[in-house]
Amino acid sequence: MIVQLENIIKSFDQLKVIDGVSLEVEKGQVLVIVGPSGSGKSTLLRVINALEPIDSGRIMVNGVDVHAAETNIYRLRSEVGMVFQNFNLFPHLTALDNVAIGLQVVKRLPLGRARETARDRLADVGLGDRSHHYPSQLSGGQQQRVAIARALAMEPKVMLFDEPTSALDPELVGEVLEVMRQLAKQGMTMLVVTHEMGFAKEVGNQLIFMDNGIILEKGVPAEVFTHPQHSRAKEFFQMIL
Repeated sequence: MIVQLENIIKSFDQLKVIDGVSLEVEKGQVLVIVGPSGSGKSTLLRVINALEPIDSGRIMVNGVDVHAAETNIYRLRSEVGMVFQNFNLFPHLTALDNVAIGLQVVKRLPLGRARETARDRLADVGLGDRSHHYPSQLSGGQQQRVAIARALAMEPKVMLFDEPTSALDPELVGEVLEVMRQLAKQGMTMLVVTHEMGFAKEVGNQLIFMDNGIILEKGVPAEVFTHPQHSRAKEFFQMIL
């Protein structure tokens, strides 16, 4: 297993947002995480990438104990790419340099090599002709694809997507989902929080439904959608499908 969560508990003050979650993700698997707002989905991704501490439990990524005191967090994050709802691009840098900067800072690559890799990753997401554009000159979908290219440039073992299309206009959603489809076809291990149920059914090979910090359903997306066992999941899918 490339990602393992064992009885994870995470609270904010008195609110328990992850309540005893255990989970395993195999290499090359696309795990889709769905559920209502406030169910703990985004927090689950953030604790996997050590952006939030946990109260108890253990998270292993590629054999590394994420929250162990001796773990090199910067090295871990170079192997676990994360794409957020908002693109988090530097407005004063071009697309090329937004992708290259992590390679310079984290991997200590010289500028020339970093930019060469950045050009390749921008081409991979269909933005080879936009490398010298600034974020303000790009559409939301293009900005999100730059963010994906930035994460891919670090050669991650796992990619985490936190509602990557939720901030986009509807007509721009497809171009981002297409990049994610291609990543899945190439065998990238992905954990995806999304409301795009068509994408979940088409690309995901495992789906979990969360509510109040608990996994209530787990299985193949099509089966979970059509035959949910828990009443809360039935209610949720009836509203959105």
